[in-house]
Amino acid sequence: MLPFDSATWLAILGQYNTAIWPLHAVGALLALVAVALAFTGWRGAARVLGLMLGVLWIWTGVVFFGGSLAPFHFASEWLAGVFVAQGLMLLFALTLMGQARFGWPGGLAGSGAVLMIVSALAGYPLLDLALTGAPWAQLQYVGVAPGPTMLLTLGLLLLARPRPPLVLAIIPLLWALVTGFIAWELGLWLEYLPAALGVLTFGLLLVRWLRSGDRAR
Repeated sequence: MLPFDSATWLAILGQYNTAIWPLHAVGALLALVAVALAFTGWRGAARVLGLMLGVLWIWTGVVFFGGSLAPFHFASEWLAGVFVAQGLMLLFALTLMGQARFGWPGGLAGSGAVLMIVSALAGYPLLDLALTGAPWAQLQYVGVAPGPTMLLTLGLLLLARPRPPLVLAIIPLLWALVTGFIAWELGLWLEYLPAALGVLTFGLLLVRWLRSGDRAR
């Protein structure tokens, strides 16, 4: 069980967003550049994408979980470590090793990628704003909050070709499951949507990974 209620969770988000303002714009800019590069199909896009996504995951781990959440949750340091590990994995696999190419895959994977990216960039905060009336300071923004960053990462991995690096989607999948647990524990029903999107996108990635393996054989 979580050691706080929904009001405390929203207050934590509010304090965090106020403290880091206006770095939300930097996170959004990095996310937009990453999306643009992924769609271009440029050969070196993976290295830049790995760097950008790695920075966003490490920031969220260190500053949000290791800082803002630490006084309220006994597992915050562990969560911080998981997010930092994901960031380092992205840096190693994509930036240092260049183990993927990105571009428009078409079909269901392309549609899923667009849905995830739009949800991460705008859908996540705007739905909360429209349906719950939460103030701007208590919303989650891409690049600096865990939920939208998870959606962005899974969406971009759907654009990886020819075979998506599935290992890089495992921690985002786990966070999608944690998001569903948070929704259930705190009664924040809108959090079920990103949780479901994350799980479904991992399923799409798994299907692409298996099919590309069959074609390679």
